[in-house]
Amino acid sequence: MKNSSASTEKNWQTFLLLSGLGLLLLRILTVVFTTLNLGPDEAQYWRWSTSFDWGYYSKPPMIAWVIGVETFLFGDAEWAIRIGSPLFHVFTGAMLYLLGKHIWSVRAGVLAALIYLLMPAVWLSSIIMSTDVQLMAFWALSLFLLFLFRDAPSWKLGLALGISIGFGFLSKYAMIYFLVGIGLSLLFDKPLRAAFLSRSGLSAIAGLVLTLLPHIAWSIRTGFKTVSHTADNANWDQELLNPENGLKFFGDQFGVFGPLSFALLLAFFVALVIGATQLRRDSKVRILLTFILPPLTIILLQAFISRAHANWAASAYPAAAVLMAVWACHATKYVRPVLYAGFAINLIAGLIFTFTVVAPAEIANDLGLANAMKRLRGWPETTERVKQLAIEMNASAIILDEREVWHGLDYYGRDGALDFPLRAWRRSSHAESFSEEAPISQADAANAIVLLYRQDDFDKISADFETFESAGEIRQPLGGSKFRVLSIYRASGFQPVERASPAVE
Repeated sequence: MKNSSASTEKNWQTFLLLSGLGLLLLRILTVVFTTLNLGPDEAQYWRWSTSFDWGYYSKPPMIAWVIGVETFLFGDAEWAIRIGSPLFHVFTGAMLYLLGKHIWSVRAGVLAALIYLLMPAVWLSSIIMSTDVQLMAFWALSLFLLFLFRDAPSWKLGLALGISIGFGFLSKYAMIYFLVGIGLSLLFDKPLRAAFLSRSGLSAIAGLVLTLLPHIAWSIRTGFKTVSHTADNANWDQELLNPENGLKFFGDQFGVFGPLSFALLLAFFVALVIGATQLRRDSKVRILLTFILPPLTIILLQAFISRAHANWAASAYPAAAVLMAVWACHATKYVRPVLYAGFAINLIAGLIFTFTVVAPAEIANDLGLANAMKRLRGWPETTERVKQLAIEMNASAIILDEREVWHGLDYYGRDGALDFPLRAWRRSSHAESFSEEAPISQADAANAIVLLYRQDDFDKISADFETFESAGEIRQPLGGSKFRVLSIYRASGFQPVERASPAVE
């Protein structure tokens, strides 16, 4: 029996190894051969990476550090900036395997890793560079270390846990939910409470504090601009109570975690409430729940009150993947077939998605995806057309009204390809995006080209110049019937109208 059990475990491990390597290879090839240009956020992170710092305008520093390492090794091509994403996701899957194995079984670990690696959100984020990629990696690592620390406290494990949590914060401030999970777990779990109340617990706190101190010092020095930007994203200064946003966010979670995986998660919550599962008494399962319910609940409330992007609750899903794997191993009669069907659906959807992002643009357009991909197309062509325009008009600078366009031109005009100063027009008295940090000078406005992406700003931006004359437009095809339209104006004499801070739109 022991030999049979060992053989079964080995088969599961082999299956995961081959599956993980296959997905990794597929996603690396997708990154290399995708027809999609860098998105504005990716271009922004690349710009940050060109200078080392302990924080940046709207995000903690980890993503810029990662891109900095990638571009140092491979250059600053699109694929080099994105290559870390599939690697980070595989690492996350490996950590979830180890966690599932630790708290339940090898099979649970394998299922947990596969649930995560086949998530629709992971398929998408494997071919772009985003802060969620690093957050998930350090969240999964921290969760694994937390359970190890709980079961066998030591100062080394405590220190590693603190550093890992700190790296999570340096990736994205959503790591705050991890501390919420620890806090809630301490209320009911004696082994975890004993571990943190020991001397080893002090090493965890020390590791976290020491890791974050440079970033905290940077934040103080810069007036907490990253924290302020994160708070602004909550959008609580607008009309509150938006049930349609809440319902949309809830529906989006079927697309983030996977339709059947999220349905199973909801079913587990129901089973938990009505007492239909013995797992409710399992202390490790209850700990997992503290890392799932707070981010899901808080972000759902945020969505109903104001707004929330679909990925904002992504931090709930590493623990959810492990929980669903454990449930599948515990309640095999009903849960496991649904889970396997979910694997099949997510895999098919992922392969279709992969095909669309590497296929010629015409195929994606024929499939009705031109609108979904328009922000990631046409940037080299747009940059070249802007360059020729600037040369013809002997421009002193190129002034833009939209951060998206600024970052696109900044990246694709790198290394002197667009050898003109890029400036962003400010809507308020202070910079509200990284692109706006360099103010427009009188030298910039001597004979400037102003490119308007948002036509509703015409009256405001034209009032800031002594002369403001129309000079046509740029219409860059993006596939299907979609175009990037930039209205061209020749401007001089920058005399900005005094405006409130922050801007009132």
